[in-house]
Amino acid sequence: MLLCGSQALAQVQPNGMPFGGFRLYPSLDVSANYDDNVYRTDTATMDDWFIKETPGLKLQSDWLRHQLDVYASLSALQYTSLTHESHVDWNLGGDGRLDILQGLDFSVTGQYAALHESRTSPDQPGLAKSPTEFEMGQAHAALEYHPYHFGFTLGGNYTRFDYSPTKLIGLPDLDNHDRDRDEFVGYVKGAYEFSPGYAVYVQGNLRDVGYDLTLDRSGLNRSNHGYSIDVGLDMLVTEVINGQVFAGYMAERYHAGLPDVTGLGYGANLTWTPTAFWAVHLTASRTPNATTLDGASAEDDQLARLGVDYLITPTLTVLSHVQYLDSDYHGSLRDDTYTEAGIGLNYAMNEYLNVKVEYDYQTRSSSLADQGFTDNALLAGVNLHI
Repeated sequence: MLLCGSQALAQVQPNGMPFGGFRLYPSLDVSANYDDNVYRTDTATMDDWFIKETPGLKLQSDWLRHQLDVYASLSALQYTSLTHESHVDWNLGGDGRLDILQGLDFSVTGQYAALHESRTSPDQPGLAKSPTEFEMGQAHAALEYHPYHFGFTLGGNYTRFDYSPTKLIGLPDLDNHDRDRDEFVGYVKGAYEFSPGYAVYVQGNLRDVGYDLTLDRSGLNRSNHGYSIDVGLDMLVTEVINGQVFAGYMAERYHAGLPDVTGLGYGANLTWTPTAFWAVHLTASRTPNATTLDGASAEDDQLARLGVDYLITPTLTVLSHVQYLDSDYHGSLRDDTYTEAGIGLNYAMNEYLNVKVEYDYQTRSSSLADQGFTDNALLAGVNLHI
């Protein structure tokens, strides 16, 4: 939706409630939504209204040293007519940091989530009765050493995906056991702060993906491994601009029958605040993602997103964005491009309540016939937080 990746300037930050050595932050989002193309189809589109409720809790430590946070959230969608699209997602997680010595710390994060695959995904069959369910577990650990100007980080990520069978219209359920997999990423990062708030860094990443089944539904071995080397700039603490930008070389190697994915790797996540009234957000990335398309080794996603927030009054913010995504399925004839734009208003009534309205437009063009779509979505909702 529109506000993803963009923070309303007028939104008052919650204060939370004292809870021993922690602070507790409860929240609740409730919205009424309209979607004029729920199934994301080229023709015979179906529209519907739905209600979305997202309660959440976060317990955050209030210590001078070390850190420990735990959180839980739930997202429930209830469609008015297309009731088989109704679903509930949930997420549990936490993160912590151990301050070992001055300039040396160890951090861990972990989460477990039950989710549903988007109707925009080509891995979602056209005859799917309802969105495919899957579970995802993630863990990350890093040891960071950061004396005065230098920084060194050694870390790793683990992600586990488990897919449930897809319910089909008029056909037996589609088994997705061949999509279940483990993904491992290890990395080393070295940084040098050459000016206050600015650090240049070099990072190397190794990646390995192993599937539960040796061969998938098309008889292909999709297990793969790869690496990337990036050079980037961290803008740590500046008044006008902060974030990260990097570029480098990436290579993902696949078994015979599937083409490798190699070339320029890049990423950016920047926020520019030229005045107290404007905030500009830039996001860019290239990410190879798993796919089940016959003959395709990966969904090579290249994304660029620009968001602009404007503070009309101390309590009212206009939020807008445009986004472009190119999804190239290496080894397949399919290449999809998504164009998105949206605008909304966020009104901070008081320190506990925000009211928002949004409009979002999305279209997909595809090299394959009848795979494009156009979608319009409206949202009106409130956010309650303490």
